[in-house]
Amino acid sequence: MIESPVGSLVTLRETGDLLPLHCVHPVSGSPYCYSAMAHQLDTGHPVFGFEAPGFDGLSEPAGSIDELARLHTDSLRAARPHGPYQLLGWSLGGVVAYEMARLLVAAGEEVPLLVIVDAALPGTQSVPPDEQLARYFLYDFLGVTRDRAPEVDKALAGIRPGAEPAEIFAAAERDGAVPEEFDVEFLLERYALFRAGVLALRRHRLDSVHQGPAILIKAAESEGRLLDWRPHVSRLTEHTAPGDHHSVWQGQGLGVISGIVDQALREAGPA
Repeated sequence: MIESPVGSLVTLRETGDLLPLHCVHPVSGSPYCYSAMAHQLDTGHPVFGFEAPGFDGLSEPAGSIDELARLHTDSLRAARPHGPYQLLGWSLGGVVAYEMARLLVAAGEEVPLLVIVDAALPGTQSVPPDEQLARYFLYDFLGVTRDRAPEVDKALAGIRPGAEPAEIFAAAERDGAVPEEFDVEFLLERYALFRAGVLALRRHRLDSVHQGPAILIKAAESEGRLLDWRPHVSRLTEHTAPGDHHSVWQGQGLGVISGIVDQALREAGPA
């Protein structure tokens, strides 16, 4: 039986009667970045996602990775009281999925599959000032990396040092660097969620080891030094997909990720 979405759970693909895959949102808070992958996987596996508190524009964002892990684990177990559980997460979602796996294993549940996609280890990067963070938000919101965002960089070229996020977003909107349907108010709302996620991620510390199998998929253009999960996973298999942190979910990169996950689902078993 397929569980119905509960709490922070949303449905990405509901068909199938095999063990489902549960995907944790990145820093944007939305799990719909996994929709294309979900429809490339074996149709026997339902695919669900976790949506971050605050993405609805009503609730408050979570204040820590541990809070997110507890919230999503509670939603998962409310919908599916017992495992086995299969988890996947990209970027911030990879760290949250890792902590969810640890919570589930500590509760005596089985996690035969944990997939971490291009997630930098928490605590390896400092928290930038708001002006710089607002720029990073625009790159993330548009799904581009810093060196591939000429429209954003051009729009913000004249921004004064120390500008508030509202000024930065107004300049981006005025110069057409973001689609016209996204006004400053909307961007500020999404930025609050993004900022909370970045702060949570960069303040988090990994203090133990996940005693179970895990797969790490690295984007070929990401910095390898930020992606060394070997000290924190007892059984780690590593893969590389073409692209950067965002483009890895498009074209060839998407095909490689989907193929790796599809194979892993088959190997994890039909339970």
